[in-house]
Amino acid sequence: MTQLNSSQKDELIEQYVDLLVDSMSMKDLISYVSEDLTNFCEKLTDSELKDEISLTLDDEIYDELVDNVTSEITVVNYNSVHDQIHKEAVT
Repeated sequence: MTQLNSSQKDELIEQYVDLLVDSMSMKDLISYVSEDLTNFCEKLTDSELKDEISLTLDDEIYDELVDNVTSEITVVNYNSVHDQIHKEAVT
């Protein structure tokens, strides 16, 4: 096996990732990113999750999402809308 220096390894990884991403369908990309983000968020504390959502989107979205998961009616509506958006994205 060829020994690579740090720069060569970085370039190899970049090219490999580019090839993988180029070969993935939109459905596969959505699935992969969703799984990766879910795994990332599951490792966060409640406080870190709030910060992540607030910094990535904003405090109002965090509050709305908390309201969604604490209100049964809103959760049903959110899931229905989310499923429809996901279905449209992969078709």
